[in-house]
Amino acid sequence: MQKKHRVFNAIRLKKVDRIPTSYRGSDYISVKLMEYYGIENTDGLKAGYKELLEKLGADFWSSGSKIGKFSTFFPRYLGPLPEKPYVEDGQLFHALGINSTIGTISNFNIKYVKFGIDPPLANISRASELKKGFLTSKLGLFNFKEMTNRYISHELTYENLKDSENDIICMGAINNFYMICSYLRGMDQFLMDLVSNRKLAENIISEVGEFCLEFNRRELESFGNKAEYYGSWDDVAGQDGMMFSPELFKKYFLPPYKSLIENVKKYDLVFGWHCCGNVNDVLPSMIDIGLDVFDVVQTSAKDMELENIYIDYMAVRSACMGL
Repeated sequence: MQKKHRVFNAIRLKKVDRIPTSYRGSDYISVKLMEYYGIENTDGLKAGYKELLEKLGADFWSSGSKIGKFSTFFPRYLGPLPEKPYVEDGQLFHALGINSTIGTISNFNIKYVKFGIDPPLANISRASELKKGFLTSKLGLFNFKEMTNRYISHELTYENLKDSENDIICMGAINNFYMICSYLRGMDQFLMDLVSNRKLAENIISEVGEFCLEFNRRELESFGNKAEYYGSWDDVAGQDGMMFSPELFKKYFLPPYKSLIENVKKYDLVFGWHCCGNVNDVLPSMIDIGLDVFDVVQTSAKDMELENIYIDYMAVRSACMGL
């Protein structure tokens, strides 16, 4: 069975020859593995990713929210680049005024992006200070008709990947409803706003939702018929449970996710959602509105053991589908 066939059969609860697998690791770990297997890393990870997957016995290389790290396409950004000390974040957040810097885990020489530095809305206190359209005015910074691979390479163009059984064409950007709010406002402050400054929180959520849905409507209109998988992520949970009440998630964030998923399904795409931690309080609601793939099951979080997840969700889904 070919890799792509295996993965989509598993997602649709059809017969597979074996359980499909994906690999995900930091650049540091990936390079070390390539060195261990004797893979020549002449042009970064993008040159040797298929060889490493073969050595590991994995089907695909996940980015976390996308099943294809090296086959994901974003609309071309036309705006100014961040000024130092801020950096491009790889998620297009900088286009929204969200600042990021590079963090380092020095013991392992691992570098990562620290999102939400110096939040642009940190110093406001009233909803009236929030200018209407401060995000939607930024839609013109993107060329939605020119979708490009996030890893710029001649070998990784859509034309070179579209017929490959070893790659799944992925899309999905700026669809992190909660995280964008928290990066704009500051996570601690936004969580407090949800309790003590509800009107300001509602205005931020409304502006973020309007921007994200219009951004993704245009993105899907341009590339939805070419893609196969739509990935999103929103870290709304911690190790023991939700970072804020499930009721607030269902009130403020479930409706825009429902609209997003409805639009994604118009193009017959698989919809995947990444969230770390224990997200059991809202995962059933996400499944109800059309979630196909939940990534990643963090088994170290409370009540997220694979056996429990299977019993609670897979068995119920199978019963609903008459399997």
